[in-house]
Order: sequence, then structure tokens, then C-alpha cells
Amino acid sequence: MKKLLAFAVVAVAFCAAGEEEYISPITGKPVPTDGKFTIEQYKERDERVLKKTGGFIDVEARGVSVAVLDGRQKPGGAAVQFADVFGPLSKTNVKAERAPLGAGTNAVDAALSFLKAQNAAYAIAIVEDAALCGLTVMPEDRIAVVNATRFKDGGGDVLKPEVRIHKEIWRAMGFVSGIGYAPFPNDVLQPVFSVKALDGLEYQVMQPMNFQKMYSTLSKFGVTRNRRVPYRVAVQEGWAPQPTNDYQKAVWDEVHAVPATPMKIEFDPKKGR
Repeated sequence: MKKLLAFAVVAVAFCAAGEEEYISPITGKPVPTDGKFTIEQYKERDERVLKKTGGFIDVEARGVSVAVLDGRQKPGGAAVQFADVFGPLSKTNVKAERAPLGAGTNAVDAALSFLKAQNAAYAIAIVEDAALCGLTVMPEDRIAVVNATRFKDGGGDVLKPEVRIHKEIWRAMGFVSGIGYAPFPNDVLQPVFSVKALDGLEYQVMQPMNFQKMYSTLSKFGVTRNRRVPYRVAVQEGWAPQPTNDYQKAVWDEVHAVPATPMKIEFDPKKGR
């Protein structure tokens, strides 16, 4: 009986080891093994997609959508946190830099200089200046200034000031890029007229739908997003690389093929039609 049990255990182990891990060429990830579909079914699906699209091309983002300068004497984590979240959500390149501003440095001048140095579409500077309001937005100059001095009293909560500044960076980006107030209640771009109201905003990021308003402006400054494009679309747009496999070659030949029955247009100059 023990030998029979041992044989069964070994058999199960061999079966488990024999199960292949299938990496989908469409997603680049292993297919689920929850039993909903078999590996063969996933392969058949991918085969259909490959024949139709030729696969996909990953296109890297170009340019810098926004550069954030943390000019406080003791820079915090808000700028880096914003970059880490805004970049993947917007699928654009974002830069964050911590560099305390020198005494007497004008906040607006610092933001303008940083904008030029980073060659970004927009620049946001975090400064400490008792004479400034909490948020200054200058859309025509493509800069905004967040005054950390207005948000530093956390009532004993050391993290609260940084959370406020993080929200203000998002709001600065939304306003300077022309999005404005959002109609969505779960959005950081809600009207607030006090620090208490800012604390009351449950969400710290803008809704994805708002990004669409921003992209048209970003494109004017040469900023593009990360995107995954079907090879067929790349061929149709005229920038696809030469095919590297049979699927791509079939798509390439199909797109560039001369129609078997070209459309005829008859025009009679005398009749004007």
C-alpha cells in the first residue's frame, strides 16, 4: 500500500512538472491557470490576434510632461510620490528633483528656470515663502508654485503637511494644463477654499478621464505617451519597422498590396461630374 501511495505521489509530481507555462505573445505574461480556459484555447486566441494585428509594438514616451522642483530647505517626499504616481497614470515621462533654493531666490524665477533646464511642458516648484499664497498658477508661462509654508501645520500629524502638498501638486498640474475643476466628486480637482477643505479631499489624484484634456496640449510641446500599438496600425501609419516574423510579414504585405479591383472614378469635364 505504501509503495502504491508513493507511486501516486510521484505520478502527480511528474504531471505537475509536465504542465507547461505559456507566456502569451499578446500580453507578455503567463496565462491564468485557474482552469477557466485551457492552454490550447489561449494559444488559439493568440493565434487569431496575431494573424489580425501582426502582434504589438511598445512605443516609449518622448519628452517630459512635467518637472517638479522641491526647493524647500528640507525637501520631503511629495514631489517623488507625485512623479511615481503621475508617470504611470499619464504614461508620460515625469522628473522630480530636490534642490533647496538659495536665500532670496524668487519662486517664479526658479520655476521658469527649472522649466527651461528640464525642457518640460510644465514645471511646478515647491517653495517656502510666507508672502505667497498656497498655490500660484501661471498657465501662459506653463509653471505653478506650491507654497509649503501655508500647509505646514499638521496639528501633531507629521505626515499631513506632505499629504497636502502632494494634493496641491496634482491640483497645480490640473490647473496649469487647462483641466480646471473636475465634475467628478472622487477627484482631487474639486473646489477648496481652505486647508481644512483640502484635508477633506478623500482622493489625492485626478480621474483618468481628465488626462484626455491634457494630452492635446502636451503634444504641442513634443510630449508623447507610452503606448502599445498593433503592428498593423504602425504599418498603416507608415512608421512600422520591417517585419521580423511571418505574422508581421503577412500584415505588411496585405497593407501594401495593390487592390485586385481598384476603384474607378469616372469624370466628364464637359458635364463637371
